[in-house]
Amino acid sequence: MRLYPKRISESLILLLMLFPLFLAAQTSPTNTPVYNNDGSVTFIIKSPESRRVKLSCDCVLRERKFKVKRENMHSAKMTRDQNGLFTYTTPPLAPEVYTYQFKSHGQRLIDPTNADSIRISDGKRSVFIIPGSVLIDLCLTDSLNGKTELCQYVDAISGKTRRILLYLPPQYDSTDHDYPVLYLLHGIDGNEQSWRERGRAIQQVDNLIQQGKAKPMIVIMPDANPKKLIGQDEHVSLMKNLMHYHSWFHYDFERTFPAMDSFLSTRYRISSDMNTRAVAGLSAGSTQSATLAKMYEDNFKYVGLFSPFVHRKQVPSSKNTIYWIGSGKADIFHPQSKRFVKRIQKRQIPHIYYETTGGHTWRNWRLYLSEFLQFIFKNNTEVN
Repeated sequence: MRLYPKRISESLILLLMLFPLFLAAQTSPTNTPVYNNDGSVTFIIKSPESRRVKLSCDCVLRERKFKVKRENMHSAKMTRDQNGLFTYTTPPLAPEVYTYQFKSHGQRLIDPTNADSIRISDGKRSVFIIPGSVLIDLCLTDSLNGKTELCQYVDAISGKTRRILLYLPPQYDSTDHDYPVLYLLHGIDGNEQSWRERGRAIQQVDNLIQQGKAKPMIVIMPDANPKKLIGQDEHVSLMKNLMHYHSWFHYDFERTFPAMDSFLSTRYRISSDMNTRAVAGLSAGSTQSATLAKMYEDNFKYVGLFSPFVHRKQVPSSKNTIYWIGSGKADIFHPQSKRFVKRIQKRQIPHIYYETTGGHTWRNWRLYLSEFLQFIFKNNTEVN
């Protein structure tokens, strides 16, 4: 009987030792990051085995360890409590689509409690969105009015299967007429999912159609990589793509385009009228867009070049196509963009030049896409 109080005492001591862990588990949010009332955001990750965890984010952080011009990534050390719960709170953030990841023991980690992540050239990043601007609100939707479909096309030139993501507008299934079409091309480290995941293209076009600011259209986002890179998924490094950069100038995708376009036209009601056809792309995808417009001059009425790297051979001769060029003043290809604009001005090619701040980033490309979607397939009077 004398042992009974001792057992109670041992149980109480054990309970007191476990209570902080229990409390941390109860107070840790199930979904992060946490949005605070002042517009700041708190990141949380539990990693008891780690002494240090770093946060990398393309948002403003109080502590800036490094800055990569291409992605505007910043890094900061997170604060660790006694139970291995790491936290970091940002200053108030402007409306934008942001990406982030954690780094511990040399490994890059996405947020395990955030279901929204995207593929990047060297793995994945988690995503969070601060609403509050016209553009960013276009990137948000609870449910689509239109729909998406995936299909595959066997490329005769490479013998490989190209994946293709399509957006079909509202009422597509209840109508029988052809629709305007926009071919939307990714950059050198992308695939058919890039514009959906990082550019929020599907949300944008769906909302703009619903608001009456864009014409109902089919948007086609193919895997437009050259044949050596077709079908790549995550874990493909940007360096590998850069090593094959020369293959983008073999025009694998451009040469197979007519056959792919014909294949899709037999399955979807895509307009064949030049006046209701458009092509656009970012970075390397803009190079492909300019090449397609040059190779097949009677195919596209509208050509969108976002941060384009274009050379003299891609300057058009036809005045039947309208070019929309978007470039940031800090973009690595800004000088080439301005030279291209001067050349088409000299040839009196119809065009719009849209210059912004910022560089070679998705923040600009989302904006350019929004403007381009509201421009195409209408009676445009503001062209130069």
